[in-house]
Amino acid sequence: MRSIRKGTGADFIHLAVSFSVLFILLPAGIRAQDLLPRVEISLPPITGTVNEVLERITLQTGYLFTYDATLIRGNREVNFRVEDLPLREALDSLLQNPLLGYRLIDRNIVIYEKNQAPPGPLLEEIDRPLLQGRVTDRKTGDPLAYATIALYGTSLGSITNQEGEFSFKIPADLTDPILVISYMGYRQRFIPVVYPLRERMTISLERETIPLQEVIIRFSDPVMLLKEAMRRIPENYLGEYATMSAFYRESVRRSDHFLVYSEAVLDVAKAPYDSDLMSDAIRIRKGRKISDVTSEDTVMVKLRSGISTSFDLDVIKHRPDFLLPDFTERYDLEFSDLMIYGERLVYVISFKQKSGIPEPLFQGQIYLDQESLALLAADFEFNPELIHKAPGLFLVSRSPSIRITPLMAAYHVEYRKLEEQYYVSQVRAEVELKVRKKRRWIGSRYTISIEMAITDVVPGQRLRIEPSERVRPNVVLSDEKFEFDPQFWGIYNTIEPEASLMESIERLEKNRQLNNINPNP
Repeated sequence: MRSIRKGTGADFIHLAVSFSVLFILLPAGIRAQDLLPRVEISLPPITGTVNEVLERITLQTGYLFTYDATLIRGNREVNFRVEDLPLREALDSLLQNPLLGYRLIDRNIVIYEKNQAPPGPLLEEIDRPLLQGRVTDRKTGDPLAYATIALYGTSLGSITNQEGEFSFKIPADLTDPILVISYMGYRQRFIPVVYPLRERMTISLERETIPLQEVIIRFSDPVMLLKEAMRRIPENYLGEYATMSAFYRESVRRSDHFLVYSEAVLDVAKAPYDSDLMSDAIRIRKGRKISDVTSEDTVMVKLRSGISTSFDLDVIKHRPDFLLPDFTERYDLEFSDLMIYGERLVYVISFKQKSGIPEPLFQGQIYLDQESLALLAADFEFNPELIHKAPGLFLVSRSPSIRITPLMAAYHVEYRKLEEQYYVSQVRAEVELKVRKKRRWIGSRYTISIEMAITDVVPGQRLRIEPSERVRPNVVLSDEKFEFDPQFWGIYNTIEPEASLMESIERLEKNRQLNNINPNP
């Protein structure tokens, strides 16, 4: 069966021959090469389109082709015949364009036009071009929130925001960079970056389903599967120190009104995953906060240790009870789905707390790589039927005159592969609480959100962070004039602010200026 996907502009044609899901599973990780594989192509005389010839090459080699539909006329008729010709020469002969380049990423050959113009810097002080875009569902056009954005051949990465938007600062010494866009359940895409950069690009991803009859399930028992995945943790995750950069942001809202918004670039000394004795160390390289907290909001509650919490959500380093050896005493498990992440087949295991346990535990999904059984991601939340029983789980302190009821607490953690091992790449948390003063019938709803994305990682490098520099649980980011200025963050990649957030921050800034002009007596 063949599949051809056409588009214009940033849309790409992806040629694939799918004999079965097991046949097209790709090697682990994103391994990139400028050189094409040393294979020779032999095709009898063909009269057909360029697309048809490329499909014949895919059949013969197993390599898939990705390219911009405006770059190559796939429906152009050709008469083509080669015998024992190296793959690169065969492609040059077929496409007849000396400006084209080829990049091999796993089993994908990305065809792109070599950049003739150098990249333009964002600012004189920031020698990196800024690429901006939006990631959407190809069929519906809906934004894909928190999609992974990676720069091929590097350890640089980021994520989209809630509206599917992203910004990415690309090192100027990369002449022909390629973005790798990934989202759970969707076909991965490879996007060559063309200079000069357009104002904003749209990248659409296609959902990919897995026919169950084409998949061999190696583990029929989800309990045995998860136990084996836990046994393999030492081999699947970084076993050495790593130096990381991260972008963190946190907000507190009362209903739809932002009370506090803070963000920071972090330096992280990441401890090895296989050591329980070594812990992560974090320091703030640069940060800022803006707040609009009135006396009515002094009862405001928050997640324990905001920045620290984001790293505590690394469930491989800090195991929650559903990843402890005795998890079967508390949880029921079942297979719930099979899907694609990147080019990998993924088992989805659902879990929920056993009936009869009175205290609130977790429920959610765990995503395991089919081949290595590495945990790629986890979505989990406190049992919504019982969470109201445990307000103390989320509070730093509270007044006895205040009644606090947790309504929801949901979390997401995701891991990215570098070489042959994984590391945490993004975390999110959202907690919603109802706060009511005694002798009042009506309360307020508060929502606390945190997001953290690892934007760079250097494995094997141990960053020394002095104890006096380390983030403390009660850290408060500096309160200073707040503008969404790319120059503020320098060369660091960040999470693109949503339009609604920018409007709220502008209102916060105006309120703060008014309060400074007319302070309370």
